[in-house]
Amino acid sequence: MSQNHCLLSSEQKYQKRMEVVRVALLQGPQQALIKFGIPIRTIGSWISRYKKQGVEGLKDRSRAPHWVANKKDRIGVLETALKRLHDTESGLNRMQIFAKLLLEDSPDIPTLAWLNRATRRLGLSRQPKQASNQHKLRYEIPTPGFLQVDTKYIDKAGEPGEKLYQFTAIDECSRVRFLGSSLHKGARAASHFLMDAISFFQSIGVHVVQVQTDNGTEFTLPHTQTTLASYVRGKTQDALFTRVCEQNKIRHKLIRPRTPQLNGKVERSHRIDEERFYSRFSFSSEHTHDHALKTLWMPEYNEVRPHGTLGGRTPMDFLQQRLTELKSKNELFNKINALSEEKKAA
Repeated sequence: MSQNHCLLSSEQKYQKRMEVVRVALLQGPQQALIKFGIPIRTIGSWISRYKKQGVEGLKDRSRAPHWVANKKDRIGVLETALKRLHDTESGLNRMQIFAKLLLEDSPDIPTLAWLNRATRRLGLSRQPKQASNQHKLRYEIPTPGFLQVDTKYIDKAGEPGEKLYQFTAIDECSRVRFLGSSLHKGARAASHFLMDAISFFQSIGVHVVQVQTDNGTEFTLPHTQTTLASYVRGKTQDALFTRVCEQNKIRHKLIRPRTPQLNGKVERSHRIDEERFYSRFSFSSEHTHDHALKTLWMPEYNEVRPHGTLGGRTPMDFLQQRLTELKSKNELFNKINALSEEKKAA
């Protein structure tokens, strides 16, 4: 009987309870027990519910607890702050939101678990479904020195239609970036930026091995820049950018045309630029733009802003740790080789 009762719908259970209570009130609980096979104790509880609440008391009741001992944010201070941060600073990641919530004057202390539950409950973590593509395989480069380089268009303040250009070089291993501004998007500007990027990465202990770019004209046009003939024929070995790479013993790798997702790390960093930098500042000249990039945004991105893909560490912290690990491995490898040579000589 109980098995069949479990298979009934909510409405069927409600009708069943009404029938049992009707028989129990007219003929007595014992007759209801004989007729329906339901324990006297259960029948008694249904009669009590009926007398207190009427027929509504016989409907299914919520099984959720009335009181949760460890419930956070009973007065809603943290929830209000979370909504405010989402509306005003949507570019903040989870660690930054958590740090700001800790400063709220609330009797409850937020936790990362509460933050995850609250964002899901409020619908703040739901992102619009994006079209899937065939490049789903994620990869990580274990050694610094493999760069992705790309260009970003910036609208020039006060001059509609005029643009500035941001050149970006990002290390695929550590996500450390070097940025530069230019009035022109051309082979000469891209090559000058590459030389500056090489010097920057050398100054922090990174030897550039490979530079990966898309097929933009700034990376594939020849030195003269007066004709597109060599570009149309696919002869990019004469490109000025490629020659600068070869002079510095760096491999220039071109991704397949119309596949920007293959340069995903630099493309994703450009989205962060839009959310966290260009939403706050605008620029009317190349010099102010370049100065702001190098003295304001680059240090914040490389040395202050935590990255989820790096385990909450900053790119510079991650780079220093990786360089230390590689140095230790190299020293161990050299010791092993030295011991092997001594044994051979003996």
